[in-house]
This record gives sequence, C-alpha cells and structure tokens, in this order.
Amino acid sequence: MEGLTKICCLTVILSWFCSTHSLGQSQEESLKKHLDSAWIISKSAPESAFALATELLEKSRDAEMDTLTGRIQLLRGDVLFQFGMFQEAVEALYEAEHIFESCRQKLLLAQVNNVLGKVYYKIKNPGSALQRHEQALRIYEEINDEVGEAETKSYIGGMFEKIGSFPKALEYQTESLQIFESLGMKPEIAFVRENIGSIYEDLEMYDSAYSNFQKAFVLNSELGDSLRLIGNLNNLGDVLRKTSEAKKGLEFSERAAEMSQRLGLFYQQKSAVVDISKAYAEMEDYENAFKYLEQSRQLSDLVFSEESTRQLAIQEAQYNLFTKNQQIKELERTRSFDAKVKWLLLFLVSLLCVLGLVIINRQKLKIRSNKELLQRQEEILQVKEQLINTEKENLKLLELKMEAEDRAHSKSLTAQTLHVIDKNQMLEDIQAKLKSILEEGPKEQKKKIRNLIKQIDFNFSHDTDWDDFKQTFERVHQDFFKNIQARSGGLTPAEMKLASLMRLNLNSKEIASSLGISMDSLRISRYRLRKKLNLEKADSLQQFLLCI
Repeated sequence: MEGLTKICCLTVILSWFCSTHSLGQSQEESLKKHLDSAWIISKSAPESAFALATELLEKSRDAEMDTLTGRIQLLRGDVLFQFGMFQEAVEALYEAEHIFESCRQKLLLAQVNNVLGKVYYKIKNPGSALQRHEQALRIYEEINDEVGEAETKSYIGGMFEKIGSFPKALEYQTESLQIFESLGMKPEIAFVRENIGSIYEDLEMYDSAYSNFQKAFVLNSELGDSLRLIGNLNNLGDVLRKTSEAKKGLEFSERAAEMSQRLGLFYQQKSAVVDISKAYAEMEDYENAFKYLEQSRQLSDLVFSEESTRQLAIQEAQYNLFTKNQQIKELERTRSFDAKVKWLLLFLVSLLCVLGLVIINRQKLKIRSNKELLQRQEEILQVKEQLINTEKENLKLLELKMEAEDRAHSKSLTAQTLHVIDKNQMLEDIQAKLKSILEEGPKEQKKKIRNLIKQIDFNFSHDTDWDDFKQTFERVHQDFFKNIQARSGGLTPAEMKLASLMRLNLNSKEIASSLGISMDSLRISRYRLRKKLNLEKADSLQQFLLCI
C-alpha cells in the first residue's frame, strides 16, 4: 500500500512537470511567431511593430526567456532609431547586447553592433560608429555569414564616405557588391549600386556615378520598389544637373516629386522639390526657382509635423502599455488577495461556529467588530497606495511630455537653420550670375543689376528668419544668450548669431552660408569671439559653447 502511494505521488509530479514544460514551450513558440510578425511590419508600420514588441517584452521577461527578450529589444532599438529617439534606442540595444554576450548569440550580437553603429553616426560619433560596424564584420567573417558580411561592408563603406575617405569607401562597397552579385540578391545589389554612385558623385566622376545610379534604377524598376526608385530618380537628376544638363535632370526630379507625392512620402518629395528649384536656378528661371524653394520649406514643416506625431504616438504607446500592465498586475493582486480573504473568512466563520457553542454572544460581537475594523484599515491603506501610484504615473507622463516638447523644439530649430542655409546658398548663386552679367550689357541694364545686387546684399543682412530662429533657439537652449553675455561682457548681434550656430554643432561651411559670409571672414569672426570670451589658446571654442 505504501509503495502504491509513492508511485501515485511520483506520477502526479511527473505529469505536472511535463504539462508545465509543454506550456512553457507553447508560450515561447507563440511569442516567437508574434515577434516575427513584428519584424515583418517594422518598415511599413513601425508604430504597430513597436507596440507589439513592447507588449511581448513584458511577457518574455516574466517568463525569463532571455534570448527572446534580447531579440525583442533589438527590434525596439531599431524602430526607436528610425524615429530619431536615440537615447531610448541605445538603452534597448545595450540590454540586447548584454543578453547576447551572456548567451553567446554571435549572429544576433553582430546585428546589434550594426544598429548601434547607425545610432552612433546619427549622434555625431563616427569613431564609435565605425568601431561597431567593424566588430560586426569580424563576427560575420568568423561564423561565415556572407549576407551579413556584405551588408556590414556596405555600412563601413558608407561611414568612410561620410568622413571623406573615398578610396576606402569605394573598396568596401565594391567588395559588398561582389558578394551580393554572387548570391543573386537583386534588392541588395541595387542598394550598393546607389551607394557606389554616390561615392563617384562626391569624386565628381559623374559618368561613373550616372552609370551606377542607372543600374540601380533598372533593378528597382524590376523589383517594383517605389521608395528606392524615388531615390534613384533624384540621384539621376542631380548628376545631370551637375553636368550642365539641367533641363534633362529636371525631368527626373519632377518624376521623383510626382511619385513621392502620390505615395504620401513628404521627406522624399521635399528632396525632389529642392532639386527642381536648383535645376530652374541653373536654367536662370529664378521665378520658378524661388517658387519651388518656398514649396520645399512648406514640405519641411510637414515632415517635421509627421515625425513629431509619430514620436508622440510611440511614447503614448509606451505609456499606455505601462499603464495597462500596471492595471493588470493590480487586478491580479486584488484577485489573489480576495481569494485569500475568502479562505480566511471561511476559516474564521468555521472557528466562530465551533467557539460559538462555548463563547457568549458578547464575545462573538467583539470578534466581529475587531475584524471589520481591521478590514477598514486595510482598505484605507490600499486607497493610499493607489493614490501614491497614480501620482507617480502622472509625474512620469509629465516627464514624457516635456521630453517630447524638447525634441520637437530641437527639430524645429534644425529645420529653420537648414532653411536659412538653403536660402542663402540660392541667393549666393543668383548673385554670382548677376555679377557675371554685369560685365556685358548696356549702361542702363548695369544700373538696374547693381540695384538688384544691393537688394540681395540687404536681404543677407536683414533676414527676418533670424528673429524666428532666435525665439526657437532660446526655448531649446535656455539662458544661453544670458550666460555668454555675462562671460564676454557684451557681444554684437552678429557675434551672438555666430555663437548660436556653433552651439548647434554645424560645420564651417554651413555656418558661413547661414551668415552670408566667406570662410576667411568666418575665421576672423571666430578669432574675435574667442578674444571676447577670454579663452586660452589651448581651449576649444566649440567645446566651450556646447557646455554653456
């Protein structure tokens, strides 16, 4: 009999273990399928992919599925990078990296390094970006992953192009192309062809650039990739414009603008409209040039508005999911507590029934009174805890809204600055052309052209965009002008404008264009600014302004 009992207990334990193990496996497979779905839609519907991934994250953590948690964080980091939320992206990717290192998941670790490389480049840390891509390449070569190797070499080539090392950039892109061609991967071949064309364009080797852009265009036409086709058309139009075929290039740019407008792609439409404006300027049709330049500014506002809306949607999804999970956990705790209370009450009622045979009614009433008092105290305590949790959630929501507003102001500031740069560049081009015409023409025509040049010069020095720029700048960088004036003892408006543009970390060419001055004049202005700020020779003016 005793042996039979032991066998029965063992059978129950084994059955429970098997059912639990099976349930765990079933849950993990379900989570993996949902994660795969999120990856599929991450490019076409990133907001939905992010919401799904965030929901899966809590479940994978509760089930202690580390590798799955790392894959989910990799996806969330990639989507957050797409939306320009770089700090949040880095946090998610660092967690994924730690998990993959612990679990020795080399393939996934290489993928994390590539995404981190793209993030580092966006936050202007090209050294760390290149280091991350090179780490990914070493892993892919170690595990003999040709696709990953080719993809990473293309990333590295792009990094070398950005820092102006064109021979290295061309070397890596060519190696990437050879691997993709050997594997017959047409979308990737088209992508690398476009990258190679961009390098040749930087080198002013326009025939080679046009050839590679054309090959990419043919492949993307076969694949039906509308997004890539828009980029190909823009690049072809740009090359033709730079080779004095502005009219032919205009046709490509107009096709790109029409296609991007039809698909609702404001960013791509803006790029095409800017190229259209440049083409008209090249053809000396300045009326249309200004018309399309103004249209590009309006599209910039639409791009900014769309990006801000999508960022807020991502943050709202994060907060809503957090709130939902908190509510679920609170409900589960309440249910568990209610069950315990029911069992406790049942026990107490039974005990009271037994004791009621020997205890007087007065004692029963006393016990019941004490029990009710205890219950009320517990309810009061629960209400207080709920109020504290609500206050914490409200504070977190306020912080999220403030962060979103700061990002919005920062993007607006950048958009304004780029608009000024584009506008001044256009005015410089027109000014140069008019000066060349001035040498020919009749005397009366020369007089009118001189007056027009004076108007352009006046526009350079009295641009009302500076007032809008200053207001937005002061919202993002509070007390900057106040602090720098206190340090210097007083700066001129021109010096304040120079300091603010350097605070945005623009390069010298962009600053000179925005101010409407030459590079030599810019160097003199920087020297005078250093003197007024009482900086030592070894001190960096750029770093000083970034720290204010």
